[in-house]
Amino acid sequence: MRGFARTIQAAACLCVASARNDIALQNPHVRGVVREAAKSRDELPHVRNVDYDSGMVRPTSCSGPSGEGCNNYVLVIQDKDAYPDDSDLQQLESRSDYYLSKEDGWFNPANTKYDAETHQKSGWKYLPDVFLSGAVHGNERVGPTALMEMAELLLEAAYCESLPRTRYRPQPGSTRKPLHDSNGEEVPLEYQWKEEVMTGKMCRDGLVERGVTAPNRQWLARLVSTRRTVIIPTANALGYFRNTREEDHIDPNRDFPFDVQKPTDCMQTIAGRSINELFRSHLFPIGLTFHGGMEVVAYEWGAPTYYRKDSPGQNAQEQIAGAYSRYANGFRNHVAYDFGTMNDKVYYVRGGMEDWAFAGSWDPDRVMPCQPTTFGGYDTAKTKYNNSTLRAFNMLVETSDIKEPPQNQLGKRTMPLESSNDENNGHIARNIRLALLAMDVVEPYVSIRTVEDIKLDDDVVPAVNLRRYDGKSHRELSPTVWVPHTLPKTTISWTVGGSFEIDETEILVGPWDLLPSSLADVKDGLYPSTDMIESLVRSEFTTVSASNVNMKQGIMGTSRWHKDGPAPRSRQGDQDDENWFGPYPSFTAEIDTSHYPEGTSLVVLARAKVDKSWLTQRANVGPPGLGSLSHIVNGRNNPNYFAANAGKVIRGKRDNWWYSNPVTVMVGSSADEEDLLDESNEYHAPSNVDTERHVRAIHINARMASMPSAIEKMHDEELPKAMEKMHDEELPKAMEKMHDEELPKLGPESSMRDEKRTAPAPGGSKSTYEGNMPMILGALGLIVGVVFVLIIRRRRSRRMRIGRLSNANDEDDGFSMSSYRDRTDDLDLEEDDEDPRGIQ
Repeated sequence: MRGFARTIQAAACLCVASARNDIALQNPHVRGVVREAAKSRDELPHVRNVDYDSGMVRPTSCSGPSGEGCNNYVLVIQDKDAYPDDSDLQQLESRSDYYLSKEDGWFNPANTKYDAETHQKSGWKYLPDVFLSGAVHGNERVGPTALMEMAELLLEAAYCESLPRTRYRPQPGSTRKPLHDSNGEEVPLEYQWKEEVMTGKMCRDGLVERGVTAPNRQWLARLVSTRRTVIIPTANALGYFRNTREEDHIDPNRDFPFDVQKPTDCMQTIAGRSINELFRSHLFPIGLTFHGGMEVVAYEWGAPTYYRKDSPGQNAQEQIAGAYSRYANGFRNHVAYDFGTMNDKVYYVRGGMEDWAFAGSWDPDRVMPCQPTTFGGYDTAKTKYNNSTLRAFNMLVETSDIKEPPQNQLGKRTMPLESSNDENNGHIARNIRLALLAMDVVEPYVSIRTVEDIKLDDDVVPAVNLRRYDGKSHRELSPTVWVPHTLPKTTISWTVGGSFEIDETEILVGPWDLLPSSLADVKDGLYPSTDMIESLVRSEFTTVSASNVNMKQGIMGTSRWHKDGPAPRSRQGDQDDENWFGPYPSFTAEIDTSHYPEGTSLVVLARAKVDKSWLTQRANVGPPGLGSLSHIVNGRNNPNYFAANAGKVIRGKRDNWWYSNPVTVMVGSSADEEDLLDESNEYHAPSNVDTERHVRAIHINARMASMPSAIEKMHDEELPKAMEKMHDEELPKAMEKMHDEELPKLGPESSMRDEKRTAPAPGGSKSTYEGNMPMILGALGLIVGVVFVLIIRRRRSRRMRIGRLSNANDEDDGFSMSSYRDRTDDLDLEEDDEDPRGIQ
């Protein structure tokens, strides 16, 4: 159990939050996760005593200062190594900030030093947030188990994909700091690298044995590294502990301030307040809340005011819900989920969480500040929302007719990502996939997958952020493929994800020298930066459309989630190509590299516009005339859109283009061909050689097979030019801007005095500025070190699962929801632990 806790610690950020009733420790698996992070039970955060109704039966085994109940925990999956300056991570350093009950809720960035823009250089504030709630009703048990099983799968894939942890194979004379073994002995870098490669291979092979292919592993790793996923497995922890629907006789899903009639009718429960604090401290475009009692996926509206009305953005909600249903699929005696509005498929309610999360920021007539009397009241200001907080597609998933279905209906861990209707599928299996789909579509992405049939497997690597990796630039770290000048055309293939309809897509190619040295904003990590976009517009970049599209209904392609499936597909009959692209569309174009001089480094970018049809409103929309109102629709279709909350930002893209990470194509001399081919064979670098042994392409900096002399040559000839350009042109501009615009915002204590500051002269001339250069570079995010520590030796026998204990049924690798009240032999308790199972 604690082995999985270490997995969560290593590959993600584990956030611990305690609500005001300090609902806690009943589920030993949730407890195991948090205890590993806190080291001991006594270090867990607790809150003040709470008086309960005298007739209430209370757990007796919960420890801590209050002894009044048990803690409620929140799990955040996020790549803390790629985004170490994220305010969510920084606030965890102060344990006092764990309290949800403190005056400012979970987190208020305005009250911390991390609000300074110099702490935003990794781009953390643009990470999309995803909200997943397991159990608002305590006796509806599928959601918590599905979410924790999903978390384990995600983190295992991210761990496998992160190996080896160095960007390139260490070479003699490497300056990388070596690690030490348990005896304090220094571990040679080459040995360490080889061990990580072997461990990574074994880990990946293990996933393949369970049906997780390479494209799916990379997809899961992408979801970990490019999203901030907030999971509250048991929001109604007391109800979950007692196996009752309500929290102390109050229904949490009638407890939100939307369409209620009295201010005392909302925020009465700790479940409601916990979820409210999470929304106040994040910016969720999408979310799911799992329930039970029927089998349906439902979306807005579900409020009586709009009983006969369609919601703004209903086309988008219907398309997403349909994808949930298809990917979850059905199994024996259970069809795929029905889907539709809550008013049609379920029933309307006042105070429902889904409508509140969708419309609380833009429908003020339906929102009432709450004045509950329970638990000493709740600050009215916490139910007054800004214009951005509540605009999420937060859908209801009714998982099963039986609220705690039997084990033979839960599915298996074999082939977890395959949308099948065989014995592997079940209530847990299909809702793992459904939640992963929500994480995927929160934001579109574009990825270049091959250059001249060479597979690029390092587009997204956990713990690596191209904006800040060891202070290096996108240019230094982008996948680099060498092609001979004699090759007339170079074929590029790419894909588009996180969307449904691909309206337009194309690639851009041009010399790296035409772009700024940093493609992300040096101040806040926004990618692509405004300077990059302006350079693309001004420069003579070549635009090439996909050559394999068949325009249909005005769109160029469809994604894996579309009802018609992905299009265009990879080359028919090419099994290797089909396996590499998996379920994604595959776009192809040829670029003319032969007209560039030998030695030119070209940058290749793919871009796409998606889901334009989501802007269309239904005729019966209510309220009418407001247009698109959700984050998820506006974020991809409104270039002027801007939303911000708690330091997080959603910003529209210029001209609605979404860009891939860059790939470098080096146009080389044929005279170097033999030497490069020999080196590629020596280091097993990926290459494409024709039948006459003529080189078509070589991936010279592949993660596991980088070619040292080729990379050295690139560094000796190409990168000094870029660094000189940065030093002479771009850095002085950034310094001047910081001096004139940004530092005054930080106040006199944060800025240097004017009389001690001298602007650097162009060309690198000496100045009093030089003495502060290291500090300045750090402040701008031009040089930031990354240390990625993933120390996991995962053992199946010690997997942590919420509501699941190891037993004989593990032999068929099936899911289980065995109650913590049934067994304790696998709790892995320490000697001083009490049995946490609760009520006598």
